[in-house]
This record gives sequence, C-alpha cells and structure tokens, in this order.
Amino acid sequence: MRKEFEELRSYVAPNANQITAFKANPTKNRYQDVPCIDETRLVLTLNVPPETDYIHANTIKMDGVDKQYIAAQGPLEETISDFWRMIHQESINTIIMLCKTCEDSKQKCAQYWPEVGGENKTYGSMFVMNKKTEHEDRFETYVLEVLPEGCSNSTLVKLIQMTDWPSRGVPQSGFTVLRLLRMIPLGAATVVHCSAGVGRTGTIIAIDTILARLWKSQRIKVPEIVKEMRKQRAMMVQSEAQYVFIYCTVLDYIQAKQPNKYREYVHTFHEEVRNAEMI
Repeated sequence: MRKEFEELRSYVAPNANQITAFKANPTKNRYQDVPCIDETRLVLTLNVPPETDYIHANTIKMDGVDKQYIAAQGPLEETISDFWRMIHQESINTIIMLCKTCEDSKQKCAQYWPEVGGENKTYGSMFVMNKKTEHEDRFETYVLEVLPEGCSNSTLVKLIQMTDWPSRGVPQSGFTVLRLLRMIPLGAATVVHCSAGVGRTGTIIAIDTILARLWKSQRIKVPEIVKEMRKQRAMMVQSEAQYVFIYCTVLDYIQAKQPNKYREYVHTFHEEVRNAEMI
C-alpha cells in the first residue's frame, strides 16, 4: 500500500493543467494550490448574470456506481451564496460534510447554514431555513429548505455532518464511514465536501466506489480508482493514511458481511497497519 501511494504521488491526470476558470477566480478558491479542472467543473447557471458561473466543485461519475457526486471545497464566506445556488440548481437532496468549520484553531469551512432549528438566513440571493436539527453519535443532521429570491419552488436538503474525521487523518473506525454511506440515496447527485474537497472527500468516494463494484463482482484496483477520480477532480486522496484507510474500511465491510470467514484475516491486517504506523 505504501508503495502504491508513493507511485500515485507522481501521477498527473492528462487534463490537470486545464484550469482556466480556477485561475480567473482566485478569491473564490479556498486553497490556491488545489486547482479545479475545467472539464468537469460544475457550471452555475442560476442567477447568471449578474452572478458568475464559477464554484470550486467538480462532478464525479465513477464507473459501476449508481450514484453521482459533486465534490466541492468547503464554502468561503464570500461563496456561500454560490454554494446554495449549486444546491438548488442541481436539485441536491443530500450534502455530506466531512469537516468541522474550525479544526486545530483554523477555519476549514464557513458556517454556511443556520444551525438552530426554526432559524433562517439569507445568503446573497438565497434563503435558507433550518427545518430540523438532530444530534447523533459522530453525526449532526440538519434538514434545510433552500429558496432562491423571486422563486416559489424550494428545495429540501439534508445536511449530514460527520464530526470525527480529522484533517489529513482518518476516523478511529471504518464502521462510522460505512454508516454514513448507508445514508446516501441512490439516484440524485450528492454533494460531498471537506475543507479542500479532495482528501476526506476523495477517500469516501473511493470507498463507496469499491463497495458498489464489489456488489457487482467487478474487478477492483485501488490505484486505478484514485486515478479515475483525479481525472475528474485534482488531488483526490491526499495522504498515505487516507489511502490505507480505504483498504481498512473495505475490509471492515467484508468482515461484517462474512465474519466467520474473514475475521482473523482482517484482524491481522489491522495489526500490521498499526505496527507499520501507516494510520
């Protein structure tokens, strides 16, 4: 696994340098060293003009997966309106947030929604109301109503925030991620974001892709899956720990399905990973 990830470090997608919109909108990019590929970038059309069509987000379609993703950076204060325009435009019904707004005393994402049930806020031309808030172990869930100015048709969206995934690190258990993946519906596109929208975001999309292909008995090569993602969004899966966590979580899933057959193998694998200090 360590060798695989080292080889991936040098992989550059053929379209990686096609980032014209990214370069033209520096104030809308959270990190200037995390580009947004032109070919797959999500183009905003709602309220354009006078507003712009750019948001740091890419559509992700993985072979063998009956889900569509939009991988995005965590909104900046000045891009919250753009984010909600995207949600309404694409009829998104689920947002997966894999970071906290502040981590290690650094802002990782703007507070882009009203936190308290019954509260509403207006972001630019977008009205957002918190209809319901639920607190669960390792998850915060919000049901939000989104309505553009001058529009009578609102969008209901569920925001699921996973609260125990550290930046560039991994959760303590893959089972938390497996719980989260069960919450993502088939069909409509799901927005997934962390801070940069490539590390934690890429990790969870890779895991979901592998599980979908397992169900269809398709051939699986993790390095090829990472490359497939990086052709659509640059820098997906940032750290060795995240890469190893993909394997760990998939094996946790296999063990849960067939515990008697794979328990000893999975236990040994986890021990070897810990001893090698890969996670």
